[in-house]
Amino acid sequence: MIFLDKAIIVGAFSTRDDFRLYEVEELAKNRGYLIVDKLIQLRRIPHSGYLIGPGKLQELKDKMKKYGVKTVIFVNELKPGQYFRLQKELGLDVNILDRVLLILEIFEQRASTSEAKLQIELARLKYTLPWARELVRLKGFGSEKMGFGSLGGYPYKAYLSFARKRIRLIEEKLEKLRRKEEKLIMRRKEIQLPIVTLTGYTQSGKTTLFNFLTRESKVIGLGPFTTLETCARRVDAHGKSFIIVDSLGFIEEMPQLILDAFHATLIELKLADVIVLLVDVSETPSKMRRKLETSLSIIADIAGSERPIIVAVNKIDLIGDSRLENALKLIKRLAPQHEITIISAKKGVNIDYLLRRIVDKISNLKV
Repeated sequence: MIFLDKAIIVGAFSTRDDFRLYEVEELAKNRGYLIVDKLIQLRRIPHSGYLIGPGKLQELKDKMKKYGVKTVIFVNELKPGQYFRLQKELGLDVNILDRVLLILEIFEQRASTSEAKLQIELARLKYTLPWARELVRLKGFGSEKMGFGSLGGYPYKAYLSFARKRIRLIEEKLEKLRRKEEKLIMRRKEIQLPIVTLTGYTQSGKTTLFNFLTRESKVIGLGPFTTLETCARRVDAHGKSFIIVDSLGFIEEMPQLILDAFHATLIELKLADVIVLLVDVSETPSKMRRKLETSLSIIADIAGSERPIIVAVNKIDLIGDSRLENALKLIKRLAPQHEITIISAKKGVNIDYLLRRIVDKISNLKV
């Protein structure tokens, strides 16, 4: 892997074992950052000025000097005032990212269509707009350091004007694309082709399963959020035809602005006739529990609770029978109302059985 830059991860938590630390570290490594150190502060309430206290801030400065680091990644989401105080303390040449900006960087790296690029730009603009307003209160600092990425060096007033106009323009373009996509989905329904959407936590194996079912060769293995654009193909199995859709992967505490920006992508989930929810069974029980709970929660928010769901317990080729048995007990407790199947999308294990379960669900749909 070619590393972008050396980076230090910083977080303020109320408990030592915070899932966000491990997740952000994984995201940062997949993005290409070389993590040289981590600085964690346990405090009940994050410091209002810097997220971390003044003592920890000095420790961070010392570590940055020691390792020659110019990128700092905060596990928490930064408030506008915190961002600029940190920028002022750490230096204008330091690249400061929080969890949301790191996710957006990965999205930018993965985006391959004009629609996805517009969705990401919209999310970035909306997220950083309040940060620009904060410059008004921090007179004399960073008046030329705006843009937050590829937007260039705008004085803050010019940036505010540019950002608002750009947001309106992108929203208009995405609305047109959204209407076009919804018409396409409705045409599928008119010709009575049920929609089966593959969903789940990022890196749960959705695209691998999609490739197996459709004989496509979509890219896999790039890390989190390999799939940003939905891809739909017709599948014929056991006397039925349906559309199978590969969709955007989830992440815990998915920023709402990303969900909003990717509405056109997630519409496939909302209008699905059957949802296949993939779960990576090779992970630890605690990770599997959090990721399954997150996925079920997002599905409920977007698609409601009436949609038929098949929980496809994936990657069974990576574990033994004992771990699988314990994992299935956990999944049945978390999703007692949903049908559960075990598969290996990579090895093709039990895929035909999964197809039979999908066809059974389709056959039982109310016309």
